Amino acid sequence: MDNFVIENTKSTPYVEFDPEHNKLIFKGESYPENAYGFYEPIYKLIDEYFVEFEKMTADIQLSYINTSSIKCLIMLFDKLNTNYNNGKDIIINWYYDEDNGFDYDMGQDFKMDIDIPFNFISISDEE
Repeated sequence: MDNFVIENTKSTPYVEFDPEHNKLIFKGESYPENAYGFYEPIYKLIDEYFVEFEKMTADIQLSYINTSSIKCLIMLFDKLNTNYNNGKDIIINWYYDEDNGFDYDMGQDFKMDIDIPFNFISISDEE
């Protein structure tokens, strides 16, 4: 399985899917005109990935997420949660800016609906 990268734009996040290091990375803002069209290839990659691989760490740092992207992230987390409940080793690292209450609260909302270990990491801790 090859690396998959989507470079960020004004309205879409940087996405990297690195099977060699068992990593999925989202970074930036997510408010594409067609959110499902943006996220659909990522769903397909996850389905293909878990046929061969047993673990994944998802590093997510999204400073803004619009409503349609929230729905797509819920679908993404549901897909990851299904794999987690089927025995895959999955961890979500949710990066947030302490000065922006939105991204922390959004992570808390996502965490409530899944069983996956969910770590909150302040961006200021990383600097």
